[in-house]
Amino acid sequence: MSSSERQREIIANAYRHLRESLPGFVPRKQQQQMVQRVSGLLSQNTRGLIEAPTGTGKSIGYLIPGIVNAIEQDKVLVISTATASLQDQLASKDLPVALKALAGAGIEGVEWAVAKGRERHLCPIKLEGLTNTPDLFKQGEKPLLDQIAEFWEGGSWDGVRDTLPIRVDRQAWAQVANTSSSCSGEACPHYEGCPYYDAVAKAKGARVIITNHDYLLAIFANVEKSYLCDTERNLYIFDEAHHLPDKILSAFASSLDLAADRHDDLQSVARLLGSRSSASMEIAIERMTGMWKAAAHSTLAMLGDGNQHRFTLGEAPASYINLLSDLQGAIRSLIDVLDDATASAQAHVKASGTRRSAMAAIMQSRVGQVRGDLEGAIDTLDDFIEPSDDRARWLAKGRKSIEIRSSPFDSGAKARKHLWPRIACCVLTSATLTTLGDFDATRVQLGLPADTTGLRLDSPLDYSNARLVVPPLAADAGSMPYPAMVRAFVREHAVNSAEIGVLVYFTSRTQMQDVYSILSPEERGRVLMQGEWQPSAMITEHKRRVDNGEHSVMFGLDSLSEGVDLPGKYCTRVFVTRLPFPSPSDPVLATHAEHLQRKGLHAFNLLMLPKAGLKLAQVCGRLIRKDGDYGAVVCLDNRLVSKAYGRRLVASTGFPGISKR
Repeated sequence: MSSSERQREIIANAYRHLRESLPGFVPRKQQQQMVQRVSGLLSQNTRGLIEAPTGTGKSIGYLIPGIVNAIEQDKVLVISTATASLQDQLASKDLPVALKALAGAGIEGVEWAVAKGRERHLCPIKLEGLTNTPDLFKQGEKPLLDQIAEFWEGGSWDGVRDTLPIRVDRQAWAQVANTSSSCSGEACPHYEGCPYYDAVAKAKGARVIITNHDYLLAIFANVEKSYLCDTERNLYIFDEAHHLPDKILSAFASSLDLAADRHDDLQSVARLLGSRSSASMEIAIERMTGMWKAAAHSTLAMLGDGNQHRFTLGEAPASYINLLSDLQGAIRSLIDVLDDATASAQAHVKASGTRRSAMAAIMQSRVGQVRGDLEGAIDTLDDFIEPSDDRARWLAKGRKSIEIRSSPFDSGAKARKHLWPRIACCVLTSATLTTLGDFDATRVQLGLPADTTGLRLDSPLDYSNARLVVPPLAADAGSMPYPAMVRAFVREHAVNSAEIGVLVYFTSRTQMQDVYSILSPEERGRVLMQGEWQPSAMITEHKRRVDNGEHSVMFGLDSLSEGVDLPGKYCTRVFVTRLPFPSPSDPVLATHAEHLQRKGLHAFNLLMLPKAGLKLAQVCGRLIRKDGDYGAVVCLDNRLVSKAYGRRLVASTGFPGISKR
C-alpha cells in the first residue's frame, strides 16, 4: 500500500469514528470535501484557500487530515487562529474530538501544545524583584502583585496570563510579563520551571502546535530562527484567515506613547546601579527626558483640538522629523551610558553567594526591560523618520496618551516578502474568505499568486426559511431622511417587534447611542447595548431572557458581527443599519487610498468595496447558525438596491438575492 493510499485509509477510518467521539455527529458532504482538499494541499506541498461556511465543521475538516499528513510526513502541524481565546477553544474542545477519532483509527499518543506570545507568560525573576526588594522599585499595584505571587508560589497557577484566576490590567501585567529584553535565559536562577521556557520545551516536542496569528506573524517578522517558523519542518493551517491581512499590518506597525513618563523608571534603574551610575547617567537622563517632553508638546500642537492627525501620503513635515531625530539621538546616547554603568555594576555583583546571584538576575531583568523599552522607542522612531512610500504615519491622542504611529498599508506586499518565500505549504481557511463573489480581493490582500487555488464550499445549512430584505422605506445612508428613518424603523420593528431574539448591527457608536436615546425607559429595558455590557455578559443575559420567553434586543458594533453564536430563537432578526464600509478616517486605509489614486487606480473598488462585502457577509452570518434556523436580515441602507455595486455586495452574503417578501 502506498503512502497516499494508507493516508486516505486512515483519514476515512478516523472520519467514521467521529460518530463515536462526537455525539449527534452527522456526516456532511461539505466537510468531506474539505477533508479531501486539506489532505491534497498538504500532501502536495502547496498553498490553497478554503471557504467553509458556518455548519461545515471546519475545525475537524482540517484537524484530521492535517494530523495524519504531519505524521505520515514526519512533520509538525502548526495551526494558527485569530485570538488567544480561540486557541484555547480549539485546544479544549475540537482537538480532543479529533484525537479520539484518530485513536479509533489506530493513531494514538499524538503530542500537542499551545504556543502563546512570550509576554503572556509570567517572568518569575521580575515577580521576585517587585515583591521581595521593595526598596529598589516603585510599588505600583503591590497588593495585586503579592496576590499573583501567592498563586505562583502556591503551585495553583501555570504562569500564563489567560489562566490567572484574577483580573489583571495590561499595565499591571506588564510589570511581571516575560520579555526578550528582560530575560537572561539559562543564566536566570528561575530558568528551570520558567512558564515560558516550559511552554517552549513542550511545543518543541509536539506533533501539533496551536498558536495565534499575532504571535506567529511576530515570529516571522522579528525572529530569524524559531521552531514556529521552521518551514522545512512545519505544515501550516491558518484558521480565521480573513483576519490575516489586518494581522500582517499590525505585525509591522509601531507606536510610541510620548505621554508616558520615562523619568521615574530611569531614575529607579540609576538607583539600582548605585555608585556605578555616574553623573553622566543623570545628564543623559535629563537630556533624553527633556527631548521627550519637547516631542510630546510638538505632537500636541500638531493635533490641536483633534484626536488624530494623519500625514498626507505618510509624509510628515521636515521640522517634526528633525525633532524626532534629535530625540532618537538622545535615547541612543542614554543607552550607551546605561550599558557602561550596567557592565560595571554586574562586575561588582558577581562576587559570590546565592543572594548576590539572584540580585544579579534581578538587576539584569530590570535594566534589560528599560533598555528594551528604549530600543523599542528607537525602532518606532526609525519607522516614522526613515523615508518610505509604503507606510501610513499619524498622530493620535487619548485620555492619557499622546502617540506617534506608523503602519504599512499593503498587507500583500509584506506577506510576499516575509511569509510566502518561506511558507510553501499551507491551508488558509475561514467561513468568509470570498468577497463580492470570488477570492480575488483575498488573494491580493494576502499577496498570494493569482493561480492560488480556492475552494468555496456550499453552505450545509438550509437557507429556504431565511430572507435578505431591504424595506421600501429604507433610505440612502448619505441622505437627509436616513437618520430619522433608522430611529423610527429600529424602534418599531426591532425594539417593539414580535420576535423575541433580535440583533441590531451599527457601524458607529454615535448612531447606536442616537437610536437608544429616543427610547422610553420601558423600551430601553428590552435593549442590551454594547458598551454598557461586556460582549460575553451581554450574550449570556440575552440568552437568559429569550429562554424565559422575554423579548431581548442586542445593539452592537463590530465585535458582534462575527464569532457570536445565536442559533434558533436567540436570533431570528438581524438589522443592518448601514452598509459596513470602512471608516474614511482610518489612517492606514486613507493613506493606501491616496497612493492608489496617485497611480490612477480606483480605491473604492480595490479597497472599500471588498472590505464592505466581507463585513456584510459576517453580519449576515449571525442569522443561520444550524439546521432549522429561520428569520430575516433587514438592511436599512437603500444603497444595497439603488447602487450598481449592491448586487456584488449581495453576492458576498450567501443569500441568492434580495427577497421581495
